[in-house]
Amino acid sequence: MGKLQEIFKNIFARRQAKTDITPQKANANELRMIIRNRYGDNIDWFASAYASSIYQIPEVRTAIQSFAEIFAIIPKYFERRDKDGNVTYLEGEEDRVINVRPNPLQNASQFWVNVITSLMLYANVFIEPRFSARTGRLSQLYVRDPEYFDFTLYDDRAAVTFAASGKTFPMENIIYLNRFSALGGGQKNNLGLYETIIQALAAQAIAVADPNKVQAIMQADPAAMGMLKEKDAEGTMKDLEVNFSKAVRGIAYVDAPWKITPINWTENDVNRNLMQMVINIVYNYFGITDAIVNNKATEIEYQLFVKNHVEPIARQVEQEFTSKIFTKLEQAHGNRLELDTFWLQVSTMAAKTQFYQMAIRNAILNEDEVREQIGYGPLPDGFGRIYRISLDTVNIENADAYQVAKNGASDTAGESEKPTGGGTASPEGGNNAT
Repeated sequence: MGKLQEIFKNIFARRQAKTDITPQKANANELRMIIRNRYGDNIDWFASAYASSIYQIPEVRTAIQSFAEIFAIIPKYFERRDKDGNVTYLEGEEDRVINVRPNPLQNASQFWVNVITSLMLYANVFIEPRFSARTGRLSQLYVRDPEYFDFTLYDDRAAVTFAASGKTFPMENIIYLNRFSALGGGQKNNLGLYETIIQALAAQAIAVADPNKVQAIMQADPAAMGMLKEKDAEGTMKDLEVNFSKAVRGIAYVDAPWKITPINWTENDVNRNLMQMVINIVYNYFGITDAIVNNKATEIEYQLFVKNHVEPIARQVEQEFTSKIFTKLEQAHGNRLELDTFWLQVSTMAAKTQFYQMAIRNAILNEDEVREQIGYGPLPDGFGRIYRISLDTVNIENADAYQVAKNGASDTAGESEKPTGGGTASPEGGNNAT
């Protein structure tokens, strides 16, 4: 008998375990069922399809738009840099394409916002360069529509095939950017954000539409009757239920001793904590913060954002465009694309003013270069091209001579001697004091 009881106990225990499913597991199971039934158990297609609709969520759109617009204003230069570090800017057809009009449908700002938006939403973006048949130079750039893709790796080359269009491109003929490091392109890593947001928004919708949520408070008039016992209270609620079920054109009868106070849930329907969690997840995923989106970030916070999130993508853009637009011979001669993210880090006017003062005093920039940065023309007669340096510091080899000359100047009541090697006072350049 004991064994028989043990068998029945185990059977009922298993049944109980099967029905003991948490809401989180139920949501996950439902999501997996949708992926299996509607997308043939292909998570990649599901993520790509859902990315288009998830962009309509205001927080997602705000995060992506903020990041993309910040990236779009980065100065971009085609240049040739020699081994000594001297830079010659290439102001040709490529520069016009990258900075003015990449294609007949988009200007440069629209194009770069499109590139970063696609990269953020789908974790991968392909850009098709087109070259002039007459000159062989870059003439247009197009962001390809997102679709499922697969790579084929050969011994010394690779190709990408797009499932929907059936087109295959050699990788040396197409520009490819991705957010997640993977040899397969990162297309397996783009579901986490979407699944989290789906579950969070589903829980939010269920909480708002809960039919058992209290809609009103029923209070008794103390002057008419005393406190009800528990059984009497249950009977009163059943009478109320009967009255409401027999409502005539939306009107129900309630006895005089009772007072009904409706609850207005319009301001409390949204679960603020849940929504803030979703917003934080979105902002973290896109590498941006609430302070940056709302223009409340400090100088250090903004610098870290540029350094940790904008610059890695900028370096990837530099490498891809350089290797796909220039030939190997041109690359060997120093031709490259440069994205100057430095000016994003120096963001406030106070920080820029401090930098310009330091740069001029240390001969890093001259006056004309500073005026160009703030949108002014050069000084007349070439005075702005002179590099000036402060005499607060002296070459260590000339320190003794400089000190002797300084002391001699004070002893001779204003007559000074020039220290050996200490520079000249010529207006044509060199070590003039600012």
